[in-house]
Amino acid sequence: MRCGGITVYAALRKCSAKPALEFGDKKDFAEECGAESYIDLPKYSNGDPQLTTDVKRITSYGLGATAVIVCTGANSAYADSVSLVRFAGTVVYVGVPEGAPVAIASAHPAKLLSQEISIVGSVVGNRMDAIETMDMAARGVATTRVTVQPMSSLKDVFDKMNNRQLKGRIVLDLFQ
Repeated sequence: MRCGGITVYAALRKCSAKPALEFGDKKDFAEECGAESYIDLPKYSNGDPQLTTDVKRITSYGLGATAVIVCTGANSAYADSVSLVRFAGTVVYVGVPEGAPVAIASAHPAKLLSQEISIVGSVVGNRMDAIETMDMAARGVATTRVTVQPMSSLKDVFDKMNNRQLKGRIVLDLFQ
């Protein structure tokens, strides 16, 4: 719940979001965590308009998401994000893309103005975010799955991480 949890909590607070969507290949885990709907992002190609259609289909009145939080550094996620939010929606960017800066094509000023879309950057949380995150963890409101592995399984842990197979957090026990 510490670094990553506080960072994501700060992003959630900045857009007043509630749990609704989870992207990725972890549907069961997302549902265990309270997701009401699920979209398997890897099945869409970059810029696929079907992603926007599917997000709007599962949101209230087909308007799009109230908020989108981009935690990855993938430029394609940045490019798709603006099209996923509804009128007066908020996009929060947390992940930092590598390489040369790439403009966000979907963040055209006319679209942002006419749809009243807000874009917010959120690098890390502050002291109050840390206190609130730890309080939620202590009350059992926010939980995470933690698995303890021996240090000898480090290569396997990295392989699973690279293949997007990890669910929750892994703690490596140096003495096991």
